[in-house]
Amino acid sequence: DYEAVSQAEREKKLQKIKHYSKLCKVVLNAHKEGVYSTNMFELTGNLIEINPDFYSLWNYRRESVIRMLQAAPEDKKKLSLNELKLSESALRKNPKSYYAWHHRRWMIAKGTVDLVTELALCTKYLGMDSRNFHCWNYRRYVMMVSKPPLKEELRFSSSKIDDNFSNYSAWHHRSFIIPKLLESADKVEIKKLVTEEFELLQQAFFTDPGDQSSWLYHRWLLGQVVGLGVKPDKKETMRVVINEKSEQIKVLKREMSMVEELLEVEPECKWALLTLALLIEGLQMHGLESEDYKERTKKIFNDLKSLDPFRENYYLDMYSRVKKSTQK
Repeated sequence: DYEAVSQAEREKKLQKIKHYSKLCKVVLNAHKEGVYSTNMFELTGNLIEINPDFYSLWNYRRESVIRMLQAAPEDKKKLSLNELKLSESALRKNPKSYYAWHHRRWMIAKGTVDLVTELALCTKYLGMDSRNFHCWNYRRYVMMVSKPPLKEELRFSSSKIDDNFSNYSAWHHRSFIIPKLLESADKVEIKKLVTEEFELLQQAFFTDPGDQSSWLYHRWLLGQVVGLGVKPDKKETMRVVINEKSEQIKVLKREMSMVEELLEVEPECKWALLTLALLIEGLQMHGLESEDYKERTKKIFNDLKSLDPFRENYYLDMYSRVKKSTQK
């Protein structure tokens, strides 16, 4: 409330803003003139701590770091630690600062960062905000470099999903881990892993059927396991987990039964209806026909248009695609 702030406080804040703006101009002019002094380096750090979202300051600072490393490569570790401290200070100011997270990633590429500490930092920040997608993205980058035990990462993702099923980032994290786990798994392990994923999804559906994050992951998982929804030209380049047609049909039927059970208690759940239509499409594409499949699919999309009229054209397009794919 503007009126609640005294004139003296407003003046004090205004002076701070003017001082900050003046210093920013000094730094930008120095950058333009190619000045890479110790004073300018310290000033960029001070200004970043005030406002971590001024990308020009980060760019200037990285150029300074490169020159400092070229002049004194033996100071690489010390310099890296200082830059990480600055980045963390910026993240305390704004945990979702694109530029602060990018700076940490840039420092990792220099090869002197303790990656175990970086994973711990991610765990800390995701403990404060489990949906911080900047932090999730950074965590995946650290994973790619450090290659921690994938099962531990899967458990971490599960813990965040258990806290809140509506966590897009945690589900997306699994889509990064699961394919890597499947690459080295035998048939028994694959079956166990896939079963556990579908069971976790079932818990999510019956807990909060209206949340789309779990339904989107379910669609992705069906694509990985049985190829549902994957374009024919991409199936040759991707590994479908279950290759036997009879086993694929079992998965589709099992998931269809689960969705039908959910619809008995949540008949207006649009995500369940849409998934049911896609599962019917999958069964038809596997050669299974039923007298009521076509009529059921038509009714599902009519219901969806009534329940969600703002997306009517989307459902019309989906229905057209489903009809086209099942006619081949």
